[in-house]
Order: sequence, then C-alpha cells, then structure tokens
Amino acid sequence: MKKITLMIVTVMMILGLAACGGNKVDDTTTANYRSIAEEVVSLLNASNYSELHTMFDKQMKEGLSVQQMEELTPLIKESGTFEKVDKFSIEEKDGHYITVLVAKYSEQKRVYTISFNAEEEIIGLFIK
Repeated sequence: MKKITLMIVTVMMILGLAACGGNKVDDTTTANYRSIAEEVVSLLNASNYSELHTMFDKQMKEGLSVQQMEELTPLIKESGTFEKVDKFSIEEKDGHYITVLVAKYSEQKRVYTISFNAEEEIIGLFIK
C-alpha cells in the first residue's frame, strides 16, 4: 500500500511540476533567441563583457557592471576550449523568454540560463 501511495504522490508531483512550466515557443522565435543566446556565450568566451553589457536591459545594466562580469573569466577559462552547444531549450513565461544552453568545452560542460524580455534584451544571466 505504501508503494502505491508513494507512486501516486510521485506522479502527482511530476504532473504539478509540468503544469508550472512555461509555454512552448514557435520555430521562428526559437531560432531567433537561440542565435542571440549563442552570441551571448560567444561574447562570454571571448571575455567581451563591454559588448555583452550593451545587450542588458536597464535593470541588468544597473545590477551587473562590466567589472563584475570580469570575475567570470576564471570560471569560463577553467572549462577549457569551447567546442559546441550540446543542448538548447527555450520557453516563454509571462512575456519573457528563458533559454538554457548546455555548452561543451574541452574540460567540462557549462549550463547557461539566459532570460530575455520581448525587446530581446537580457534580463537574467546564470552560469553553472
């Protein structure tokens, strides 16, 4: 009985989490934001933080300076040489587009979560 109850609870949790996800995005929008997200990764790989900073919305520009972004250099360098984007996903939620890229480097993988507003400005950037 405990196994059945546990299975039912697990299934309900999975369904609940799936319902919390964002909306699917059409192919044209996906291609557009994928291109922008890959450009962001390229700028990070090149340590071109000044150009990347111009892609931020006003709030991001105020909250994350070019000097603060320079602290990312060791993290990215320890990943090794960039090879390719292994995986990409995008979803729309509340008018924002959340992209997730798994980037393969010679030493390890990095996961980039980059969020955009409808004007294609960066409103969130997370590197794991």
